[in-house]
Amino acid sequence: MAKLPVAFLLLCCSGCAAGAAASAGASALERDDECAAGLGEECALSALQLRAHAGEGQCDNTTKPCPASSKCVSKLDGTWSQCVPTEYSEFRSECVKYSSDFRLQAIKAVNLNCENTKCEGPEWCVRGYLCAQQADGGWSQCISCNKKTFAANCYSWKDSFKVVAQSVCPKNHKCGQSTWGVK
Repeated sequence: MAKLPVAFLLLCCSGCAAGAAASAGASALERDDECAAGLGEECALSALQLRAHAGEGQCDNTTKPCPASSKCVSKLDGTWSQCVPTEYSEFRSECVKYSSDFRLQAIKAVNLNCENTKCEGPEWCVRGYLCAQQADGGWSQCISCNKKTFAANCYSWKDSFKVVAQSVCPKNHKCGQSTWGVK
């Protein structure tokens, strides 16, 4: 039997039902890719999601509502819910910590982009941003074709991503001191 991560101990110590539920939780965590790979943070998230599956999500719209500055968001499969900030500055710092399937639901719920994270298609980008995806799958992210926003962000992009961004935003954009384009 695999050695259980600390996240499982937290799961059981924080109110998980004893007996069959704990055994089911251990079995699920042993099968979890993140736990098997020793990725503590992702495994801890899985432990929390198992608790949520037992009806212990962080929020719901009737008995555990969110504060006014946030919105209750659930994963599509119903295994996790939590309050998501609706203010851009808070959302921007929090959304990068979400699992990708939860992040997409959060983006849709609050209509804010989670900048500097990977987008997996156009539905990941809102408010006029577009998903720029490298053909090799190396990187993708939501970008703005607004010239000022584009110029402010492109300095940190690798040249290979700048080419992709240029193809998504049809006009030449200034990036730093020079103008570049796809030929």
